[in-house]
Amino acid sequence: MSVAPLWEVYPPRKFYANDRRNAMGLTANRLDHWTLVTSDLARTRQFYTNVLAAKPLDRNFPAGVIFGGTTIDFFLESDEQHPSPGIDHHAYSIALEDFDAWADQLRANGVGVSFANFGRTRMSMLFDDPDGYHFELVVPMDSEEIATRELAKRGIEPRRGAAPR
Repeated sequence: MSVAPLWEVYPPRKFYANDRRNAMGLTANRLDHWTLVTSDLARTRQFYTNVLAAKPLDRNFPAGVIFGGTTIDFFLESDEQHPSPGIDHHAYSIALEDFDAWADQLRANGVGVSFANFGRTRMSMLFDDPDGYHFELVVPMDSEEIATRELAKRGIEPRRGAAPR
């Protein structure tokens, strides 16, 4: 069985960013929120507000932040629910000019960061929050030429069509 390269399955956003209607003529505007279960609410708040510079929500329950225009709700671990980061990840796009500053910020706070490229025009950094939830900060670029140059500048090996973890 042949598998299509990732860049063919998910072409650069410029091809569909202005057309939000799906095949049924319905729209989805943006991701409103996602939730995570944490084993330590104070540590989670500290990580998201101090390390990621997310804006804390002005409410008691559930605690949470706004990051990348999306609300992240924090729920404390209980007998019924436990942190379950799994293999999925949350990917936020960032500007090329902020890529190195993000890497420096994460490293300065003891966060392990790895780098990759998934597709011909993308450069990513991968890291986990304190409970093990996986994040990707991705720079979508306008051309393969720019991507090749920026990857080489940082010593990131091009992996054409590799799937994210």
